[in-house]
Parts: sequence; C-alpha cells; structure tokens
Amino acid sequence: MVRKLQFFTLFVLNLFLVAISSQNEQNPETKSLLSFKNSLKNPQILSQWNLSTPHCNWVGVTCELGRVTQLALPTRSLRGPLSPTLASLSSLISLDLSSNSLYGEIPRQISNLRSLKDLHLSQNELSGELPVQLTELTQLQTLKLGLNSLTGKIPEQLGELTQLRTLDLSGNALTGDIPTQIGNLTRLQFLGLGNNFLSGSLPLPLFTKLQSLTSLDVSNNSLSGTIPPEIANLKNLTDLYIGINKFSGQFPREIGKLEKLVNFYSPSCSITGPLPEELSELESLSKLDLSYNPLRCSIPKSIGKLQNLSILNLVYSELNGSVPAELGNCRSLKTLMLSFNSLSGSLPEELSELPLLTFSAEKNELSGPLPAWLGKWNMVESLLLSSNKFSETIPPEIGNCSMLEHLSLSNNLLTGSIPEELCNAVSLSEIDLDGNLLSGTIENTFVKCGNLSDLVLVNNQIVGSIPEYFSELPLMVIDLDSNNFTGAIPMSLWSSSYLMEFSAGNNRLEGSLPKEIGNAASLQRLVLNNNLLGGTIPKEIRNLTNLSVLNLNSNLLEGNIPSELGYCTALTTLDLGNNNLNGSIPENLADLAELQCLVLSHNNLSGSIPSKRSSYFHQITMPDLSFVQHHGVFDLSFNRLSGPIPEELGNCVVVVDLLISNNLLSGGIPGSLSRLTNLTTLDLSGNMLTGSIPPEFGDSLTLQGLYLGNNQLTGTIPGSLGQLSSLVKLNFTGNKLSGLVPLSFGNLKELTHLDLSSNELNGELPASLSLMLNLVGLYVQQNKLSGQVDGMLSNSMSWKIETMNLSTNFFDGELPRSLGNLSYLTHLDFHGNMFAGDIPPDLGNLIQLEYFDLSGNRLSGHIPEKICSLTNLFFLNLSENRLEGPIPRSGICLNSTRISLAGNKNLCGRIMGLDCQNKSFDNSALLHAWGLGGLAVVLTLVTLTVAFGLRRWITGGCSRNDHEDSDESKLNSFIDQNLYFLSSSRSKEPLSINVAMFEQPLLKLTLVDILEATNNFCKTNIIGDGGFGTVYKATLPTGKIVAVKKLSEAKTQGHREFMAEMETLGKEPTGPDFKEIDGGNLVGWVIQKINKGLAIDVLDPAVLNADSKNMMLQTLHIACLCLSESPANRPAMLQVLKFLKAIKDE
Repeated sequence: MVRKLQFFTLFVLNLFLVAISSQNEQNPETKSLLSFKNSLKNPQILSQWNLSTPHCNWVGVTCELGRVTQLALPTRSLRGPLSPTLASLSSLISLDLSSNSLYGEIPRQISNLRSLKDLHLSQNELSGELPVQLTELTQLQTLKLGLNSLTGKIPEQLGELTQLRTLDLSGNALTGDIPTQIGNLTRLQFLGLGNNFLSGSLPLPLFTKLQSLTSLDVSNNSLSGTIPPEIANLKNLTDLYIGINKFSGQFPREIGKLEKLVNFYSPSCSITGPLPEELSELESLSKLDLSYNPLRCSIPKSIGKLQNLSILNLVYSELNGSVPAELGNCRSLKTLMLSFNSLSGSLPEELSELPLLTFSAEKNELSGPLPAWLGKWNMVESLLLSSNKFSETIPPEIGNCSMLEHLSLSNNLLTGSIPEELCNAVSLSEIDLDGNLLSGTIENTFVKCGNLSDLVLVNNQIVGSIPEYFSELPLMVIDLDSNNFTGAIPMSLWSSSYLMEFSAGNNRLEGSLPKEIGNAASLQRLVLNNNLLGGTIPKEIRNLTNLSVLNLNSNLLEGNIPSELGYCTALTTLDLGNNNLNGSIPENLADLAELQCLVLSHNNLSGSIPSKRSSYFHQITMPDLSFVQHHGVFDLSFNRLSGPIPEELGNCVVVVDLLISNNLLSGGIPGSLSRLTNLTTLDLSGNMLTGSIPPEFGDSLTLQGLYLGNNQLTGTIPGSLGQLSSLVKLNFTGNKLSGLVPLSFGNLKELTHLDLSSNELNGELPASLSLMLNLVGLYVQQNKLSGQVDGMLSNSMSWKIETMNLSTNFFDGELPRSLGNLSYLTHLDFHGNMFAGDIPPDLGNLIQLEYFDLSGNRLSGHIPEKICSLTNLFFLNLSENRLEGPIPRSGICLNSTRISLAGNKNLCGRIMGLDCQNKSFDNSALLHAWGLGGLAVVLTLVTLTVAFGLRRWITGGCSRNDHEDSDESKLNSFIDQNLYFLSSSRSKEPLSINVAMFEQPLLKLTLVDILEATNNFCKTNIIGDGGFGTVYKATLPTGKIVAVKKLSEAKTQGHREFMAEMETLGKEPTGPDFKEIDGGNLVGWVIQKINKGLAIDVLDPAVLNADSKNMMLQTLHIACLCLSESPANRPAMLQVLKFLKAIKDE
C-alpha cells in the first residue's frame, strides 16, 4: 500500500512538472530569454536558465505579476551578440548587461522597450553607430553605453529623452560635435562624454540649460575654444572634467561661482594664465589639476583660501615666481605637485604645517639650503626635490619623517656626507641622491634602513669601500656609478636573494669576480665598467638565468670568454670590450635569442666569427626589463679575428651598428649584409677583405656611415651607392679600387665626408660632386685622377667644405679662381699634380685656411701677397714649381720655418738669401730701366695734374649741375676704379652677375645715369657707410629712389660677400605688402603709427605686458631715430648705447 502511495505521488509531481514545462514553453518571454541565452558563445554560464524552473526564478530575472521587469546580468563574462529577442520583453523597466563581452551593434528593435527606464550596456565590445531608435525610449532615465567601441556622431535626437538623469557615452570612438540639443535634457545630472574623438567647441546650452548637472566629463577629446562665462549657471556642479583637450584662453572669472565644485580636472589643454583670483571662492574644492597647461604665470597667493583643498597638481605648467607662503593656509592639503616648472627661490617655512603625504617640486630652479623644517612632515610618504639648485648639506631632520618611503634629492648642489639620521625614517624604501657633490664614506650610513630597496648614489664624490651590510638589507637596486669607491666588492653581496640591479661603473674597484657571483640568482643587471677588476670571468655566471645586462667594459679581465654565458638566456646586452680577453668567441652566444647588444671590441680575441644559424639580434620587440642602452650594436672591432665574414650576419635584422674593423678578416664582403634593414653604420675597415663592393649595398637606405677602408678591395665603385640618401660618411681609402668616381655620388645630399684616397681611380672628378652641399671633407689623394677641377667647383659659393685633398694625382689646367669662394676651407692640399699658370689671388679670400700645399706642380708667376697675409695660415708649401719674382714680405712668408719655397729658381727675397735689387744686369738693361723710370715720372706728373682738375670738377658738381656737358665728357672726367667690382686681384673687369638670381626686374643704368642720380656722389646724398664702401641715395629720372654703393679701394669687397649682397637685394621682400597710404614700407608704416599715437599697434602682443610696455615703446623710438631720413638726425652708436642703458636703469 505504501509503495502504491509513493508511486502515485511521483506520478502527480511529474504531471505538475510537465504542466509547468509546457506552460514555460508557451510563454513568449521564456522564449525570448532562452533565445538570448542560446545566442551566446558561452550559454553554459546561464545553465540555471532551463524549462524546469519558471523563468521568473532564473538568475538575474525579476518579475512583477508574471512579467519580466528587470534583467540584471552584470559581470557574468557573457560573450556573444546582443540578441534582438530581448526587445520582446515589453514590460522591461531595467536592463543591465554591463561589464561583459557582448559585441556587435545595438539592435534597432530596442525601441520596443517603451517602459525601459534604465539601460546599462557599458564596458562591453559593442560597435557601430548609436541607433536613432534609442530616442524612442521616452521613459529612459539612465543610459549608460560607456567603454565600448561605438562610432559615428551623437544623434541630435537624444535631446528628446527629456527624462534622462544620467547619460554616459564615454570611452567610445564617437566623432563630430556635441549636439546643442543635449541642452534640452534639463533633468540631466550626470553627463559623460569623455574619452572619445569629439571636436568643436562646447555648445552654450550645456551651460545655460543643464542647471541640474552635478557631473560633467568631456575629457580626452579634441574639443577646442574657450570656457564660457556662462559656466557660472552650473551651480550644482560638483565634478568638472575637461582635461586633455584643445581648450585655450584663460579661465573666466565666473568660474568662482561654482560653490559646490569638489573636483576640477583640466590637465593637458592650452589654458593660459594668469589664474583668476576668483578660484579662491571655490570653498568646496578638494582636487585641482591644471597640469600640462602653458599657464606662464605665478601661483596666485589667493589659493591659500581653499581650506578644503587636498590635491593640487600644477606639474608642467610653465609656472614662474616663487612658491607662495600662503599655500601653508591650505590645511587640508595632502598632495602638492609642482614639478617641471620654473619656480625659484627657497621653500617657505609656512608649508611645514601642512599634513602632506606627497610633495613634488622636481625640475625647477629652487635654491638655498634644504630646510630643516622638512622634518615636521611626519605624514609625508614621498619627498621629491630633484633637479633644482639646493645647496649645502642634507638636513638630518629629514629622518624625523617617520612615514617617508621615497626620497629624491638628485641633481642638486648638495655637499658633505650623507647623514646617518636619514634612516630614522624607518619606512624609507627608495633613496635617490645622484648628481650632487656628496662626499665621505657610507660605512655606516644606511645600516638602520631596514626597508631600503632602492639606493641610487650615482655621480657624487663618495669614497671608501662598498659596505658589507648591504647584503643584510632588502636592497633590490644598488646604483653607485661614477664615484670614488675602492677596494673589492663584498663577497656577501652575491648571496643577496633580493638584488636585481647592481651598478658600480666608473669607480676604482679592484679584485676579481668570485665564483660566488652565481648565487645572485635574482640579478638582472650587472654593470661594473671602467674599474680595475682583473682575473677571469667565472663559469658560475651560468646560474644568472635572469641576467639581462652584463657590462664589464674597460677593466683588466683576462682569459677566455666562458661558454657558460650561453646559459644566461635573458641577456639583452653583453659588453666585455676593452679588456685583455683572448681565445675565440663561444659559438653558443649566437643562441641568446634576447641579445640585442654585443660588444667584444678591443681585446685579443682570435678565431672566426660564429657562423652557425643564429638566434641573436633577431627579436624585434624588447623585454620590459632589458635596460638596453645601445640597441642593435654588434661590435667585434680591434681584435685578431680571422676567416670570412659569415653570411649568417645578414639575418641579424636588429643590428643597427655592425663594427668589425681592425681584425684579420679575409674573403669577400657578403651581399647578405644588405638585408639588414635597420643598419646605420657598417665598419669593415682595417681587414684583408678582397673582391668587389657588393652593389646590393645601394638598397641599404638607412646607412649613415659606410667604412670599407684599408682592405684589398678591387673593381669599380658601384653607382648604386648613390641611392644612399641618408649617407653621412663614406670611406674607401687604402684599397685597389679602379675606374671612375660615380656620377651618382652627386645624389648624396647628406654626405659630409668622402674619402676615396689611396686607390687606383682614374678619369675626372664628376661635376655632380658640386651638389653635395653638406660636404666637409673631400679626400681623393694618391689616385690616378686627371683633368681639370673647374666643374666640381661650379657650386663653390654654397659649399661648406673644410678639408680638400686632391694631392698626388694628374690634375692639370689652371687653378680655378672659384677656389677663393670656399670660405670654410681650413686644409687645402693640391701637391703632386700638373696644375699650371698663376696662383689666383682669390685664394687670399680663404681667411680660415690653416694648411696650404701646392708643391710639385707647374705653377708660374708671382706669389700673391694676400695669401701670405692669411692670419690663420701656419703651413705653406709652394716648392717645386716655376714661381718667380720677389717673395712678399708679410705674414707667413716672413717665417722660414713654416714656408717651403725650394725648387723655384726665379724667386728672390731675403728668405731665399737673394736680394732682388742686387741682381746683375747689363748696360743696355740699365739704360732701358732709366728710360722707363723717366717715362714713369712724366706720367706721374700728368696724372697728378688731371687728378687735381678732376677733384675741382667733382667738388663743384655738388653745388651746380652743368647740363651742357655731354655724356662722353662726363665719362672721361670721372674715371674711378671704385665704380668697378674689385676682385682680390684688383682687376678692373666689371663683375658678371647672374641675372637669374634677381627676383625683381633689373634697372638698366649707365654710369652717367648713376652720376646724375647721386649728384656726382655728393656728400649730402650719403645715407650710410658700410664695411666695403659708402652708400648714396640716388634719385632716377623716373622719380624712383634707389641706393648705390660706391666701393672703397681700402675696403675691397670679396667676390663671395658681393654675390651674397646682390642675391639678398634681388629677392622680393618677405614682409607685408605696404601701400603708399601706409608709408610705402615697414619703416614708413611704423613712423606713421607713431605720429598717429598708435605705436602700441607695432608691438608684438605675444610678448607685450604691463612691465615691458614702456621699455618696448622707448626702444621703438630709438630705432626710428636710427632710421631717420636725414643722416644728421641719426644718433651715433655711443648715444644709442646711452639711450638703451637709460632704459635699462629705469
């Protein structure tokens, strides 16, 4: 009977469950929910959603009267699209699917949820544009769609959701302007539009209509414009986030009316100062961040009235002036950040009463001694005062800061020893004192710093040994570089289980690296370069599997490089250069996959370069803790390595500098090196390489330095090298290269040094070399080059070349006069060629010349006196030529120890021991000389008579103008060599100016025109006197006024200077186009402004302020006096100096 009863009960229960299941299946809301579940990629997360349970009892589902009113599944790791079937839950009031991984677009069917008041879809992966259908949800009070990937513009129709209290669209990729219709949401309390790509200015209705707003976030967009005064209407605002935008201008004074404002963040904009005094009226303000703005003002003293201020961040704000003492009145201030400004003066003692947790004033110009009252900050955790000008000793009172964890006083002028009392601050974990003048020892200084993890003492004058107690502290970083530490490294230090970084380079440490170094298992960085460490590198170093940087450069290490280094698989930098290491390079170093810097140079290594398939220099990305200082350096130079250069090196794509010079390498240069796409320097010089230069190098477009000198290379220079547009230095000296210098070298616009010397090159130097305007050094000596060099110098006026060596070749022809245009030239060597003709006097223009060698040529004529007078010349060799005549008695030509003239048979002078006046001559020659002398006397008398008459005629020309004289008579009566361009050879040939350089049309004037225009160069027309002649005002028959410079023989103008002046005068003015009514030119415009009382318009508003206004106006007045049309009204320079001094004294 009992069993029958049990069976009946189970049967009834089963019927009940079937009935419920049947009812659930037929419920449309159940179907919608299950459809949503099944659309997910991980539906098992909602396993409790099944037909065996009524849907109103499912997780996250809330019902009223059997209808779903709330669906809340936040932070459930749901992944999949947002199913449109949810839109059939017509009674839904709240939908929260935030903080999941939902993706795809927001379905348009969402408009069916007409009862919806709260929609939370933030922090998902939703994309696409905001559907306009959202605006049909007229009951919506909360809309949160932040932290998704939504794009497009904000729909204007959102302004129709007048019930909205919260609108959060932050953290998407929305673009365009902020719609003005948002201002219609008058009930809005929270508006979040930050972290998008919005642009334009803030619409005014945001400030005039949203008076219920308590939080406004538009930060991290591209918004621009100014903050309007209407911001005062937001009287309920507590949070204002407008930073990381392009807002400019000053804050409006009305901002002080936001009495409820608690948080004000406006970093990284273009806001300028001064800050309004009304900021002090924000009595509720707790956090103020104006960092990274060009405020360019001082900190207003009125900030001291902000009694509730707890955080003040003014980092990188271009602040000046001093730290105001009034800040000490902000008795709630806990974080004060003033770093990276130009604040000066000392720290005011009033700050000592603040309850600071963080004080940062790094990178300013604060000075004076560090105040002892810093010890009163017993709550401070971080004290950062690096990169200032604090001096004297470190006050021991800092040890009273019992909560201090981070102390940075680096890069100041602190002196004396480090006080032991610092460690009374028992919480200290980081101490940074680098870059000071600290001295003494640290024998007991840090014994009590029981929590010290980072100790940085770089660049001081600390002496003594590294203390043993370091091993007893939890030190992770010990940086003692560039001091005067001596003795051995404590053995106990290697047993530290904390130590990750130990750097003690540039000291005088002695001893050797012990085998105990293998115990420092946590060590990541070991830098001991530039010490006196000896012995061998212990094999136990293999245990340092975390080691990323090993730098033992410049010590006295010897023995082999241990192959055990191949077990240090985390190595990114291995620098063993400048030691006495020998043996071969271990093959397994090529297996270090992280290695990106290898320096083994300046040792005695032998054998071959590892050629096995390598893993080093392959990894493009760098480990976070790698500390790689010289990324991509592969340096094996100055050893005794032999054999070929491995083709495998072409696979080391990370290599930037490949340096294997000065070894015994042989064979050809592998073309595979051209595959190194990051290569900037390739130095294979000083080896025994043979074969030709691979033309593939023309594809190495990042190359800046190519050094293949002093090998045994043959063949021609590939023309493809002309494609290396970034090349700065090219050195092929000391090879057996033949053929021509490639024409394509003219494309190497960045090249500064070209060395092709000591080869077998032939032919002429291509004229295209004149296009290398940055060339500083040209070396082609000891080749078989021939021809003339005029073409190469066709662009000589633009060259900046300092050294030119063409010696020991077969160049011929005359020395080009254009050599005199190379005004930067210091070293000129043309010896051992076949140059003929005279030495151009133009070479006397090379005022920078120090070394000059023309020996062993076929030069004739006289030695130009101007060359001897070059003041910087310390070596002159003109020997073995055909020069003649007297040796100039000036400059270097008077010093027999610095000049060589041997092998010129017809030179005479005291320095040769042969008096030019005592040369023997016969009677006929004597009579001929007397005849010439008599003729010279007669000609002199005639010349004096003509000159006297000419002077009378010119003087009279100033007061009268005889129009009866013909043009021809004027020309004959005014022969003045100064009217011609005087070259350095005093030639009277007129200069041929390149008319194409003039951008304005040239005036065709005759000499007569110039004489008439200047009234025969009358003194009353003088408007200036320059370094090369006098400038006259000339009025042409057309009425046009021009300036004429009359060159003075005593101030002979060089060819280069004249050409430069002509080019400048020929160009169009770059200033504004002044009309006649504006004065016709800049000077006239300025004078008109001054006469009208508008001088202030002339001054640059960017630099004008109340302090500088009067000084600038006085300076402008002096400038106008100096430009007076009448020379008589212009002040002398001494007067100008007095005027300016008077302004300064005011």
